[in-house]
Amino acid sequence: MPKRTSTNGVEPKLEITDEPISDTEDIKPKKKPRKKSEKKTNTEATSDPPSEAIPIWKQERDTVGHGVLEAAKHSKKYLGAHVSAQGGVHNAIYNAVSIGCRSFALFLKNQRRWESKPISQKDIDLWNKAVEETNFDLGMIVPHGSYLLNAASPVQEQRDKTRDCLIDEVQRCQKLGIKLYNFHPGSTTGKCSYDEGIQYVAAILDEVIEATEDVIILVETMAGQKNVIGGLFEDLKHIIDTVKPKNRPRVGVCFDTCHIFVGGYEVRDKENYEQTMKKFDEVVGFENLRAVHLNDSLTKFNSHHDRHANIGKGEMDGFFPLFMNDKRFDNIPVVLETPDGFYPQEMTLLYKLDGLKKERKSKTKTKG
Repeated sequence: MPKRTSTNGVEPKLEITDEPISDTEDIKPKKKPRKKSEKKTNTEATSDPPSEAIPIWKQERDTVGHGVLEAAKHSKKYLGAHVSAQGGVHNAIYNAVSIGCRSFALFLKNQRRWESKPISQKDIDLWNKAVEETNFDLGMIVPHGSYLLNAASPVQEQRDKTRDCLIDEVQRCQKLGIKLYNFHPGSTTGKCSYDEGIQYVAAILDEVIEATEDVIILVETMAGQKNVIGGLFEDLKHIIDTVKPKNRPRVGVCFDTCHIFVGGYEVRDKENYEQTMKKFDEVVGFENLRAVHLNDSLTKFNSHHDRHANIGKGEMDGFFPLFMNDKRFDNIPVVLETPDGFYPQEMTLLYKLDGLKKERKSKTKTKG
């Protein structure tokens, strides 16, 4: 197990290819090239597109998304991805549904600016329309906090900006009916102790919770980088215990698989996996687990370097069959944050791992 510092059987090989998924090809019908001698008729030139044209997101949902959901139909894992909200937060729902997400993450506003225009009633109406059209479960949406946040900063001005930004983002969740919100706890920047940094984080959580309603705020496990809070399970426990008792029901944990691995928690074989999960349960408690960021790691075990890799392309290959067959991670958002946009392929591969051991046992009994 990490300290504070500055598989059996043959599983399907997880491979991400550079070729597109076949279901995504030809979503829009290709037009036959017109011969040079041909001219448009008056009818062709003036005709309008059909008024009942099927939206692109529905076409993709029925092709790409359908393939992923078919693989998921017997699974209790709610896999999804971090999707774009460009053009309005409502577009995140359509983007998620189009690729078969059962959960998703998004940024509620520009993640690299302190100030953003308030969410409008039009934004809310479009969001509600998207929820109604797609029937998406609001409990499976986990917005990610701004990259500027640093609740552990020893600088009062930085903490004040962080508090105000958190209140704004959690209030946006309220207005949209979103039930969860995730953020990184921050860094001491080497200018205060870890204990002091944790006190700062807990104090800000109290302020945010008391200025908002209902939304559960998730503190993310971190990679154990120098001065960063959250690299040890004990950090998360300390934060929760330091928050006022009346506010603790609105504090939870987001478990980032890449972060815990590079932070020094070994999970690639069954024995070490179970030891790590036992440690998490004893220190933090699975009752506080509300969401997962499911990522492979580009960097080696205990490296303290946070570099995500596509599933099966990094250092954590033995972990994924164990995770997908662990019921403790059922029925909560499990969001991929992997590079290069291979989400449908990765989700399909992961779903194929779910139930694999049960299927093997069943076949063995049948043969006997």
